[in-house]
Amino acid sequence: MLTDFLQNQAAHYASGAMTSEEREPFDLLLEFHGELRDFVAGLVEVGAALTLASLPTGVVGVPSGLKARITSQLADRPQRSTPEGIVVSGPDRLVEWVNPAFSAMCGYSLDELRGKNLGPMLQGPKTDGATAERMRQAVHTYRSCRETILNYHKDGAPYWVEVCISPILNEIGEPLWLIASERELTDRVAA
Repeated sequence: MLTDFLQNQAAHYASGAMTSEEREPFDLLLEFHGELRDFVAGLVEVGAALTLASLPTGVVGVPSGLKARITSQLADRPQRSTPEGIVVSGPDRLVEWVNPAFSAMCGYSLDELRGKNLGPMLQGPKTDGATAERMRQAVHTYRSCRETILNYHKDGAPYWVEVCISPILNEIGEPLWLIASERELTDRVAA
């Protein structure tokens, strides 16, 4: 069941009232949260029906101005050119869900990661300690951060990754989830 807070956030998202900074972590949340994704889809459908119902009687088809506005809004949304790895952790900072792109990047399946802390599993001998500590502090204080770090695949092979961590907080600032999007930097040679 969706909380009132998540329903309100979904309404802001579907109506376009969220800023791009607010939309980015919400987009990631929608990728893992099926019930919320379905709710947003329903809101978008209702919004489109209301828009069309408000058209003057006798108008046949969709007015060109409305079509242009919808097309413009879709074009303004960022398009992901490479699949990003996504990790969702609960307020306890333990993994709840990862997408297939993340599993492919690190070599671990969701079953191997669920309920675990990622840092000790992915960091290794040449991981920069200061970078890892900045990320750890951001996670423990539920702050956003963006870092580039050397991680290690399940088979031991090092790889560079850009990590963007975003907390999802409720209406009183308590953490619901931490969402990390990760992009492997294939042009950077691992040491």
